[in-house]
Amino acid sequence: MVLLLCAALFGVPFAHASLSGLNDTCINTFDASNSPVCNTRTVWDILSSCGLTLFACTWTAVHMNIPYMNHNKWDITGRRLSLMVVALIAPEAITTLAAWELLNACKVANDFNDFLVWTVRHGFFAHMGGFVLHVNGQPWATLTPEELLRFVGSNSVKMPDITEADIEDRSKGDLLSKFAAIFQLLWFVIQIFARYAKNLPVTLLEIDTLAIAVVACISYLLWLKKPKDVGRPYIVHWNSEATASPSDNENLHDKY
Repeated sequence: MVLLLCAALFGVPFAHASLSGLNDTCINTFDASNSPVCNTRTVWDILSSCGLTLFACTWTAVHMNIPYMNHNKWDITGRRLSLMVVALIAPEAITTLAAWELLNACKVANDFNDFLVWTVRHGFFAHMGGFVLHVNGQPWATLTPEELLRFVGSNSVKMPDITEADIEDRSKGDLLSKFAAIFQLLWFVIQIFARYAKNLPVTLLEIDTLAIAVVACISYLLWLKKPKDVGRPYIVHWNSEATASPSDNENLHDKY
């Protein structure tokens, strides 16, 4: 809520400029027939500009965890749309989630550095469900970082030998989608500042869109090292010579 409030306060000067010029420009803004210059906009222009900006920012900013193997495409799409709706209604909640995941990723990377050199990207990958346990060639459970650390420490599984480049290769965060989102956001911001400089009105919808876009950018920066849209986890195999059995861990099989 604090982040969204700060972003909204950033747009106060634009709203003030809009109100100061409201008497002589408001009518012309929506009625092109009364304006001698091309500074008019229709309702559709405003809605389409704000809608494209919101979609581009939320679609790019949202970084989902790896889905369970029994989830189909409809489940995955539903989860993404749910997160996008939350990003629109309560963007500060997504930013809080991103900050919490970043802290956990740093902690996970530090915990595993006793075995191999892990980066924050490794920590994100483990925290988002990146490792699945296989027993006798069959999938058993998705491991949490704590479970993976315990199994590696007891020699029940081998330390996953996955490099940062391998994790990046699994990520589907392509540069084209990021460039399109950045271009749309920059174009939107330029339009806002141009109207402010010309003392033309800026709608409250545009100010709210700008605030949500700013908060979405903060979330994206916090998730910068998190792999995006990874479809398949990394498989770790249970050591057949281990004295313990994965069945000794309650509810482990139910998490797959």
